[in-house]
Amino acid sequence: MHKFNATLLSLAIASLGCFVLFLCVTVLPAVARETVTANPEVAYLHYPILLGMYATAVPFFYALVETVLMIRAVEQQSIFSSRILQGLNHIKYCAFVIITLYICGFFVLDSANALPPIIAVMGVIIIIVTTLVAAGASFIKQQLRIATP
Repeated sequence: MHKFNATLLSLAIASLGCFVLFLCVTVLPAVARETVTANPEVAYLHYPILLGMYATAVPFFYALVETVLMIRAVEQQSIFSSRILQGLNHIKYCAFVIITLYICGFFVLDSANALPPIIAVMGVIIIIVTTLVAAGASFIKQQLRIATP
């Protein structure tokens, strides 16, 4: 992999991380305030919902770090190194943690009859995208195992 391509990809991943961090700091609290304003009966869940969504940001950022480390490993070694397989495993597990946290959050909010529609839509979209990431990481890992000399 050319050094320029690896640097460009790492910068794109860092930019994605900064964008998601920006969303977590600015947009997410605003959406939570709007939800509380629109549905005052769920005001007591304002901070638990925020904490749950922030808890899913931790494995997301860890997966981004793993991705950058995998890019460096490809740059220095080979795509068939064990570091790549390990990184793909970590990304897959991070995706499973995010999916599990969102599904548990859905059950908790649904049992309290306090699942705001905007949170439900955002959660379903995040679960779908995260499932695609986990499936992609699993597929790439399997293909690398088959192609390993």
